[in-house]
Amino acid sequence: MRNFWRAVRLTFKYKATILITVLSALFLAFFWGANITAVLPLVEVSFQGETVSQYWERQLAAKREKIDELRADAESLRAELAARLDADGNLTLEKDDPSYPGQKKASHRLREAEKQLVFYEKSLVWFEKLTPRVEKYTPKTPFGTVMALMSLVMAGTVIKSIFTFCHGYFSTKIGLLGVYELRERFFRKAIELEVDYYSQRGAADTMSRFTNDMGSLSGGITIFYGKLLREPLKLTACLIGALLVSWQLLIATFVFIPVTGWIIFALARKLKKVVRNSMHEMVSMYARIGETFRSIRIVKVFNQEETEEERFRQTNEANYRRAMKTAKYGSLVSPITETLGIMILITTILLGAWLAISGGTHIGPFPMASHPLTLGEIILFYGFLIGAADPARRLSDIFVNLQSGVTAADRVYEIIDRQNTIREIADPKPLERFREKITFENVSFSYDVESNRIAEEVRKTEKNHYHPPKPIENPRYVLSGINLEIPFGETLAIIGPSGSGKSTLMSLIPRFIDPVEGVAAIDGVPIRDLRLFDLRKEIGLISQTPILFDGTVEENIRYGTEGKSFDDVVDAAQRAYAHEFITKELAQGYNTQVGQGGSLLSGGQMQRISIARAILKNPRILLLDEATSQIDMQSELLFHNALRGFIGNRTTVIVTHRTGALALADRIVVMSEGKIDRIGTHRELMADSPYYRGLFSAETPAG
Repeated sequence: MRNFWRAVRLTFKYKATILITVLSALFLAFFWGANITAVLPLVEVSFQGETVSQYWERQLAAKREKIDELRADAESLRAELAARLDADGNLTLEKDDPSYPGQKKASHRLREAEKQLVFYEKSLVWFEKLTPRVEKYTPKTPFGTVMALMSLVMAGTVIKSIFTFCHGYFSTKIGLLGVYELRERFFRKAIELEVDYYSQRGAADTMSRFTNDMGSLSGGITIFYGKLLREPLKLTACLIGALLVSWQLLIATFVFIPVTGWIIFALARKLKKVVRNSMHEMVSMYARIGETFRSIRIVKVFNQEETEEERFRQTNEANYRRAMKTAKYGSLVSPITETLGIMILITTILLGAWLAISGGTHIGPFPMASHPLTLGEIILFYGFLIGAADPARRLSDIFVNLQSGVTAADRVYEIIDRQNTIREIADPKPLERFREKITFENVSFSYDVESNRIAEEVRKTEKNHYHPPKPIENPRYVLSGINLEIPFGETLAIIGPSGSGKSTLMSLIPRFIDPVEGVAAIDGVPIRDLRLFDLRKEIGLISQTPILFDGTVEENIRYGTEGKSFDDVVDAAQRAYAHEFITKELAQGYNTQVGQGGSLLSGGQMQRISIARAILKNPRILLLDEATSQIDMQSELLFHNALRGFIGNRTTVIVTHRTGALALADRIVVMSEGKIDRIGTHRELMADSPYYRGLFSAETPAG
């Protein structure tokens, strides 16, 4: 619940909207209770064929008669007890005196008579003061009284409806405003998370929190300012009305309230756990859908539609089972509260019926009213209880829906509160301009060690909500004891079998990961001590899969360098051998939409736009991670020509398994099983590296 309150507190800045919401709820509750009070004049006046004035006169006469009767009773009882009472009205008899019980009962009757006498005398004064206004302003006929009463009820209903609309509209607005800001915070934190976080948890988990959980949280905030504010106020208005009729009788109806509270609390704990598990199942379904649609070509060419349907069916079925478990606990709330509500109502009816039939104010030794209740007052009391039953029933449904919002808040704040494993030190050092060298000193890295560390960080943040995987014993090291120096201006190629650690080594430079042992440094400063913005400002990256955003060609080339002119964009495209296809093959040239992920372009076109983007940034360090592995030979040739004219006066690191890119390199690193096997030029490696010679032999056509 703590995280849900944090989300609610974000809305406190919208004071005017909250004020309108609260006032609307107050007026709505007032008119909800006011309409019920129409029961009393209907029963007491209209259904008796009287006007208000006639009813008023009858009440005045009844009160005067009752006062005379109470005074006579009080005088008689005082005379009877005169010799037996002290100055405070207490009996002077001892309890073992035979006449003590009778005298005690008489003393009790006297106190009750005096209390009722005070009540009726005050009531008479109030009635006499209002009599002139009642005679002047109320209708003169019984039917006119009914018409006036129904007009007031109708007016109250219209006004209540207006406030209902205002309250519903503005409570929804607050819910949307709260999540609007929280969504921005969540996205800001999500893009700050280390790259390896998404490898550990997957993008589907974050997407589910960003969409499904945010929707549930918005609904929870709307309920908090909406029904959770409105329904208790309506309930309170009815209870106040019932309290004014008979507070003793009202208290007697609350005997089952503690039982109801205990049951709802127990269900709350069960429901929150089930809702959380249901949200995790939703993550699995998002992941399954995303994986299938991203791989749709492979699915079709391998005729695996039925297999994927079966896998999705299993995931969908698990999600269904979780949802049904949520529905089971949620559905239990309403019948339980309704049953207990009926028990309360039946108890009240029995108590009220006894009072109406007996004409008294007590049931046994227990006082139930300050004066004998009329039929109209008893019916009004029941009307208030029935009016309270509707918001009470709605509160049980609100409770179920609010649990989704509370659970969603926990999942959203798990991300917002999470400490990044890749974070700057308290006083990072600036990197003005890379100019000397990149060094790796005894660097080792293990995804298993990193996984254990991240799992522990997540466990600390998410407490009991996330169960990290079991720690991996005897972790496997992807990099082990790497010692390497890359001078500024050098083009270094890194080759080796799959899994040898090539891309992992490159990932240390932009600090996507940190070494678990050793130090990676730039210009003699450990990379982890540098300001991240300064470090990454010096780096350009072209990855194995070209990354384009849903926008125009120009926007993708300009990405990260928005201050550049259009002429700079064109110049970068020309140097990347992209200008010709952009202007001749694309219908709208630089204004052509590339589609999501560049889906409207070929792989070669996407890669040349990627290098144009890197050229426009003009970084001091250029990283290419298998940048030509997914394009054809012609596109690769153009790509290499673009690089040849660009890599001068900067440090370039090329991870590749294709020999065409090696001609660009000054030196080549051969890696094997996480270690550096050889370092040298092409000529040197051809002489003493069997793997390197085999790489060229494999690409040489058989004669």
